[in-house]
Amino acid sequence: MKTTQTATQVIPILGDPVAQVATPRLWNEVFHARGQDAVCVPIDLPSAGLDPFLSWVREARNVPGFLTTVPHKASLALACDELSATARLLGVVNTVRLGEGGALIGEMFDGHGMLDAIEQSGATLAGARLVICGAGAAGGAIALEAANRHAEEIALIDADPERASALAEKVRSAARLRVTTEMPDGADILVNASPAGSPGAAPPPFVEALIAGARCVADALTDPEETALLKAARLHGIPAVAGKEMAACQAERMRAFLGLEQRN
Repeated sequence: MKTTQTATQVIPILGDPVAQVATPRLWNEVFHARGQDAVCVPIDLPSAGLDPFLSWVREARNVPGFLTTVPHKASLALACDELSATARLLGVVNTVRLGEGGALIGEMFDGHGMLDAIEQSGATLAGARLVICGAGAAGGAIALEAANRHAEEIALIDADPERASALAEKVRSAARLRVTTEMPDGADILVNASPAGSPGAAPPPFVEALIAGARCVADALTDPEETALLKAARLHGIPAVAGKEMAACQAERMRAFLGLEQRN
């Protein structure tokens, strides 16, 4: 985004690498459309540069906070002065806000973004049975937020059964609902929060009967935009939520957290 202003709010996004991240382009399109004096800037930052960056950002007067992707999510969670309950339980953040005195306040928005998008499709989380493929940070955040929205049951599926079991224990410790690590015969909402279905990878292990019986199918992948899972859902007339829809909902939450959403 071009600007002639000197007080531009700068929102860095950290990664190593970061060239593949679409967030700066998407956020800057939003700022430009609004005429908002803000810019999102990618920072290709190795782990050795994280401490110097944090020292700088605590003193910066026009940086309301920053975003992060791999490999810094866990390190930044340890560096934050305050964490949300989800970020604390999972040990990761993807958004950090600068508070009073340069305090770092961390949050993880993957769960909010996915479930906001699912609810916008018309699906109801309260009382729902979910299957989540992927027991990483995104799958964990989605599971915890589903529990917050009163889901009835969650099945966590992962290529690494031990990782699925460890996440299931964390979710059980935080919420009163049934959490399993076995693929059920039926479910209301299916979510892929894993690399399954990305170029060169096999699709997530949802059989056709499970897809056909669902009320909503969602995929966090953005490449490809229309995954095999989403295509299968649409063939059965099932509402399908794409990764770009999750990303848009998540971005709105992130900008609000950083104080960048304009109020009417």
